[in-house]
Amino acid sequence: MKRIYPYVAMAFVASFAGVSWAARGFPVGIGAWQTVFATGDHGVRDDQDKKRENERIMRSLDTIKNEALQAATGFALSPCDSTMKQNLVEALTAYVHAWQIKLDCPRLANMPIVCSQEKLKAAVATFSTPLDQRVTDAVAQAFDQPGITIADFPESIRYDMLRFGGPALRPGYLPACQTQAPVYRTTRASRPAQTPTANR
Repeated sequence: MKRIYPYVAMAFVASFAGVSWAARGFPVGIGAWQTVFATGDHGVRDDQDKKRENERIMRSLDTIKNEALQAATGFALSPCDSTMKQNLVEALTAYVHAWQIKLDCPRLANMPIVCSQEKLKAAVATFSTPLDQRVTDAVAQAFDQPGITIADFPESIRYDMLRFGGPALRPGYLPACQTQAPVYRTTRASRPAQTPTANR
Protein backbone atom coordinates (compact mmCIF):
# COMPACT_ATOMS: atom_id res chain seq x y z
CA MET A 1 0.00 0.00 0.00
CA LYS A 2 2.85 2.32 0.84
CA ARG A 3 4.19 1.97 -2.71
CA ILE A 4 1.15 3.80 -4.05
CA TYR A 5 1.86 6.98 -2.08
CA PRO A 6 4.79 8.16 -4.23
CA TYR A 7 2.73 7.78 -7.43
CA VAL A 8 -0.19 9.65 -5.87
CA ALA A 9 2.16 12.45 -4.87
CA MET A 10 3.63 12.62 -8.38
CA ALA A 11 0.17 12.74 -9.93
CA PHE A 12 -0.82 15.53 -7.56
CA VAL A 13 2.25 17.58 -8.43
CA ALA A 14 1.66 17.07 -12.17
CA SER A 15 -1.99 18.07 -11.83
CA PHE A 16 -1.07 21.17 -9.87
CA ALA A 17 1.53 22.17 -12.45
CA GLY A 18 -0.97 21.67 -15.27
CA VAL A 19 -3.64 23.78 -13.55
CA SER A 20 -1.10 26.49 -12.82
CA TRP A 21 0.05 26.50 -16.48
CA ALA A 22 -3.55 26.75 -17.70
CA ALA A 23 -4.28 29.57 -15.26
CA ARG A 24 -1.42 31.55 -16.76
CA GLY A 25 -2.81 31.13 -20.28
CA PHE A 26 -0.60 28.23 -21.45
CA PRO A 27 2.55 30.35 -21.88
CA VAL A 28 5.19 29.03 -24.28
CA GLY A 29 8.78 30.18 -24.56
CA ILE A 30 9.07 32.75 -27.33
CA GLY A 31 12.47 31.47 -28.35
CA ALA A 32 11.10 28.06 -29.33
CA TRP A 33 8.43 29.55 -31.59
CA GLN A 34 10.94 31.95 -33.08
CA THR A 35 13.14 29.00 -33.97
CA VAL A 36 10.24 27.21 -35.69
CA PHE A 37 9.16 30.28 -37.63
CA ALA A 38 12.74 31.19 -38.51
CA THR A 39 13.34 27.71 -39.91
CA GLY A 40 10.16 27.87 -41.97
CA ASP A 41 10.95 31.35 -43.28
CA HIS A 42 14.46 30.24 -44.18
CA GLY A 43 13.09 27.37 -46.29
CA VAL A 44 10.65 29.69 -48.05
CA ARG A 45 13.41 32.20 -48.78
CA ASP A 46 15.61 29.45 -50.19
CA ASP A 47 12.83 28.36 -52.54
CA GLN A 48 12.20 31.94 -53.64
CA ASP A 49 15.91 32.57 -54.21
CA LYS A 50 16.18 29.38 -56.24
CA LYS A 51 13.16 30.34 -58.33
CA ARG A 52 14.58 33.80 -59.05
CA GLU A 53 17.94 32.30 -59.97
CA ASN A 54 16.29 29.83 -62.36
CA GLU A 55 14.31 32.64 -63.99
CA ARG A 56 17.51 34.65 -64.43
CA ILE A 57 19.21 31.68 -66.07
CA MET A 58 16.36 31.16 -68.52
CA ARG A 59 16.39 34.86 -69.45
CA SER A 60 20.09 34.61 -70.29
CA LEU A 61 19.69 31.34 -72.21
CA ASP A 62 20.99 32.72 -75.51
CA THR A 63 24.12 33.97 -73.77
CA ILE A 64 24.65 30.56 -72.18
CA LYS A 65 24.29 28.85 -75.55
CA ASN A 66 26.74 31.19 -77.27
CA GLU A 67 29.30 30.75 -74.51
CA ALA A 68 29.01 26.96 -74.81
CA LEU A 69 29.51 27.23 -78.58
CA GLN A 70 32.60 29.43 -78.22
CA ALA A 71 34.11 27.25 -75.49
CA ALA A 72 33.60 24.02 -77.44
CA THR A 73 35.05 25.55 -80.61
CA GLY A 74 38.04 26.92 -78.70
CA PHE A 75 38.82 23.60 -77.04
CA ALA A 76 38.55 21.72 -80.33
CA LEU A 77 41.23 24.04 -81.74
CA SER A 78 43.48 23.96 -78.64
CA PRO A 79 42.79 20.80 -76.62
CA CYS A 80 46.08 21.06 -74.71
CA ASP A 81 45.31 24.54 -73.39
CA SER A 82 44.23 24.31 -69.73
CA THR A 83 42.30 27.58 -69.97
CA MET A 84 40.33 26.31 -72.96
CA LYS A 85 39.50 23.16 -71.04
CA GLN A 86 38.30 25.10 -68.01
CA ASN A 87 36.15 27.33 -70.22
CA LEU A 88 34.59 24.26 -71.84
CA VAL A 89 33.79 22.59 -68.51
CA GLU A 90 32.25 25.75 -67.05
CA ALA A 91 30.28 26.74 -70.15
CA LEU A 92 28.94 23.27 -70.85
CA THR A 93 28.04 22.77 -67.19
CA ALA A 94 25.97 25.97 -67.32
CA TYR A 95 24.37 24.85 -70.60
CA VAL A 96 23.32 21.44 -69.30
CA HIS A 97 22.16 22.97 -66.02
CA ALA A 98 19.88 25.29 -68.00
CA TRP A 99 18.44 22.22 -69.74
CA GLN A 100 17.75 20.65 -66.34
CA ILE A 101 15.98 23.80 -65.15
CA LYS A 102 13.80 23.90 -68.26
CA LEU A 103 13.01 20.19 -67.94
CA ASP A 104 11.99 20.77 -64.30
CA CYS A 105 11.52 17.12 -63.35
CA PRO A 106 12.19 15.35 -60.04
CA ARG A 107 15.59 13.66 -59.99
CA LEU A 108 16.91 10.53 -58.38
CA ALA A 109 20.64 9.75 -58.48
CA ASN A 110 21.07 12.70 -60.89
CA MET A 111 18.56 11.19 -63.33
CA PRO A 112 15.14 12.70 -64.14
CA ILE A 113 12.16 10.62 -63.03
CA VAL A 114 8.39 10.97 -63.44
CA CYS A 115 8.81 13.51 -66.22
CA SER A 116 5.66 14.39 -68.13
CA GLN A 117 5.55 14.46 -71.92
CA GLU A 118 4.58 18.13 -71.83
CA LYS A 119 7.71 19.12 -69.91
CA LEU A 120 9.91 16.94 -72.08
CA LYS A 121 8.51 18.39 -75.31
CA ALA A 122 8.91 21.95 -74.01
CA ALA A 123 12.53 21.35 -73.03
CA VAL A 124 13.37 19.67 -76.33
CA ALA A 125 11.81 22.55 -78.27
CA THR A 126 13.79 25.11 -76.27
CA PHE A 127 17.06 23.29 -76.94
CA SER A 128 16.48 22.36 -80.59
CA THR A 129 17.11 25.72 -82.22
CA PRO A 130 19.73 26.17 -84.97
CA LEU A 131 22.05 27.61 -82.32
CA ASP A 132 21.63 24.47 -80.22
CA GLN A 133 22.49 22.31 -83.22
CA ARG A 134 25.71 24.28 -83.65
CA VAL A 135 26.46 23.77 -79.97
CA THR A 136 25.88 20.03 -80.25
CA ASP A 137 28.14 19.75 -83.31
CA ALA A 138 30.89 21.82 -81.66
CA VAL A 139 30.68 19.78 -78.45
CA ALA A 140 30.97 16.52 -80.40
CA GLN A 141 34.11 17.83 -82.12
CA ALA A 142 35.53 18.97 -78.79
CA PHE A 143 34.94 15.57 -77.23
CA ASP A 144 36.83 13.93 -80.09
CA GLN A 145 39.97 15.66 -78.87
CA PRO A 146 42.32 14.25 -76.22
CA GLY A 147 42.40 15.67 -72.74
CA ILE A 148 38.69 15.74 -71.82
CA THR A 149 36.71 12.97 -70.12
CA ILE A 150 33.37 12.50 -68.40
CA ALA A 151 35.19 12.74 -65.06
CA ASP A 152 36.00 16.40 -65.71
CA PHE A 153 32.34 17.37 -65.29
CA PRO A 154 30.14 17.42 -62.17
CA GLU A 155 28.22 14.23 -61.50
CA SER A 156 24.98 16.20 -61.43
CA ILE A 157 25.08 16.81 -65.21
CA ARG A 158 26.78 13.70 -66.57
CA TYR A 159 23.57 11.84 -67.40
CA ASP A 160 22.04 14.81 -69.22
CA MET A 161 25.25 15.40 -71.17
CA LEU A 162 24.45 12.27 -73.19
CA ARG A 163 22.02 14.44 -75.15
CA PHE A 164 24.68 16.99 -76.06
CA GLY A 165 27.53 15.00 -77.54
CA GLY A 166 28.14 13.08 -74.35
CA PRO A 167 28.55 9.64 -75.98
CA ALA A 168 31.81 10.86 -77.51
CA LEU A 169 33.27 11.52 -74.06
CA ARG A 170 35.98 9.17 -72.90
CA PRO A 171 35.34 7.44 -69.58
CA GLY A 172 37.62 7.60 -66.58
CA TYR A 173 40.54 9.88 -65.92
CA LEU A 174 43.14 10.66 -68.55
CA PRO A 175 45.98 13.18 -68.61
CA ALA A 176 45.05 16.42 -70.30
CA CYS A 177 47.70 16.22 -72.95
CA GLN A 178 50.85 14.19 -72.83
CA THR A 179 53.83 16.19 -73.92
CA GLN A 180 55.85 14.20 -76.36
CA ALA A 181 59.60 14.45 -76.08
CA PRO A 182 61.21 15.90 -79.17
CA VAL A 183 62.75 13.35 -81.46
CA TYR A 184 66.28 14.08 -82.55
CA ARG A 185 67.48 12.32 -85.65
CA THR A 186 71.17 11.71 -86.07
CA THR A 187 72.61 11.94 -89.52
CA ARG A 188 75.86 10.52 -90.68
CA ALA A 189 78.59 12.99 -91.39
CA SER A 190 79.11 13.33 -95.07
CA ARG A 191 82.53 12.61 -96.40
CA PRO A 192 84.32 15.48 -98.10
CA ALA A 193 84.11 15.28 -101.81
CA GLN A 194 87.28 14.02 -103.43
CA THR A 195 88.59 15.96 -106.31
CA PRO A 196 89.39 13.79 -109.26
CA THR A 197 93.11 13.41 -109.90
CA ALA A 198 94.52 13.40 -113.37
CA ASN A 199 95.99 10.18 -114.55
CA ARG A 200 99.71 10.43 -114.72
